[in-house]
Amino acid sequence: MEEQSRFQAFDRAGLLARAAPFLGAMWLALMAFPLPPESETSPVLVAAVVLNALIILGAIAVPWRRLPHFAQIAPPFAYFIVIALLREADGGSLSAYAVLAMLPVFWLALYGSREQLAASIVGVGAILVVPIIIVGSPEYPPSELTRALLWVCVAPIVGFTVQSLVRQLRDRADENLKRAEELLVSQEETRKLVVSMAAVTEATRELARTTDSRVAREIICSAACTITGARFAKLMEPSPDGDLVMTANHGLQGAPPLTVSRSEESSGAGKAFRTKKPLFVQDARGSAEVSQRVVQATSAVSMQFEPVLRNEEAVAVLVAGWDREIDGTGRIAASMRMLAAETAMALERSDLLARLEEVARTDDLTGLLNRRAWEEQLPRELARARRQGDPLCVAMLDLDFFKNYNDERGHQAGDRLLKQSAAAWGNELRASDTLARYGGEEFTVALPGCTLVNAKDIVERLRAAMPSGQTVSAGVACWNGRESAEELVGRADAALYEAKRSGRDRLVTAGGAPPGKLHSISL
Repeated sequence: MEEQSRFQAFDRAGLLARAAPFLGAMWLALMAFPLPPESETSPVLVAAVVLNALIILGAIAVPWRRLPHFAQIAPPFAYFIVIALLREADGGSLSAYAVLAMLPVFWLALYGSREQLAASIVGVGAILVVPIIIVGSPEYPPSELTRALLWVCVAPIVGFTVQSLVRQLRDRADENLKRAEELLVSQEETRKLVVSMAAVTEATRELARTTDSRVAREIICSAACTITGARFAKLMEPSPDGDLVMTANHGLQGAPPLTVSRSEESSGAGKAFRTKKPLFVQDARGSAEVSQRVVQATSAVSMQFEPVLRNEEAVAVLVAGWDREIDGTGRIAASMRMLAAETAMALERSDLLARLEEVARTDDLTGLLNRRAWEEQLPRELARARRQGDPLCVAMLDLDFFKNYNDERGHQAGDRLLKQSAAAWGNELRASDTLARYGGEEFTVALPGCTLVNAKDIVERLRAAMPSGQTVSAGVACWNGRESAEELVGRADAALYEAKRSGRDRLVTAGGAPPGKLHSISL
């Protein structure tokens, strides 16, 4: 296996192609121009064959790519010696083997430089002309000088022409290959861009379908990872104390909440928020532009900080992180800009929906929860009481003779009384209690963790806090652990009805007993 790997490292195909001309030319020449019988055992012929074999072996075995470029001319120049030996074995300058002198010329025209080709032409002159001039024997008569010089003249014409054509073909092939590679890159970038646009479109659809601001933020972070290939993405938003707090993320599940200062110089999110410009850090490890605390917590390498702008003001920062170094330009930068724009619209829509939801759940006059919000909140209180095993009481309060109050003093005075009553009761209740306007002059109170005795004490404080000498009737019921929210409110309402029927300005408790077994307390 090791030998095979080493052989393949030398580019077997290319090396065999180098050796093929020597092997093929030798045997074709011997077949086309057979030596005379007396030369069959000539030591010169044997030397030529052996040297040709060594050239072939060297072309295959020697790692030419690891050697200097000029060393690659060794095989073709060694072949000049083979040609000279064949000519000597075949009778000198009259031998037909002189035509083989063009083989190194062609070889270097295909694979060598202009300088190497010029050197091969000198080699042609050396083996064809020099013996005629120096030896001058019958085997190398001066009359053959003209033919030898003709070969020397033809060799550069043919060699440089072939080399020029080969270079043109190679340049054209390289250009076509470059264009093909650019086309492939362009196609891949186009494909990625199409995928990114599809992901943005899908994220936009999901954002349009959700009314949950938390879910909307998570969709943005998930889309950022899908589109850019980031390992994680997070949304940083300003908190009341001025810090940037992570409000959503994808890929950082289980990580502690991340908080950075907007004014911190080493905070990439803070810088993007302040400057309202994107910030890309190719290697965040040890970078002064990124909080190393965040880098360690997220194991990020490359990071992108994209400000989310609304009316040219920063409202958040979308952060993406990769676990490798990437190029933050091109498609990734464009994708982050698109996501930031979608994030701005999503946050604006989320804030609007939150405000609308607050309006839909709030009584316009008193600022308390309205009946709809109360009917949503009470089942949650029941579920919490069931889960924790705690008591829960509900009180209903009704301002006595409120219609007469409006008739005598006017509706504006009646509205002021309702607002004053709500404000006074809010001061008497705990943070865990829920106060709502049930309708007209009726109010409801949920008292978690209160027994009947505790609930009576709290409701009595509410009755005592009534402004302008106004009286109020109240009914209190404690949850029996089985009934629904509607049934519990029904029992409290029945107790309130009993309080009003029995003279008003009093509290009636239903307790845990079935409706009908009511206890009246006059104050």
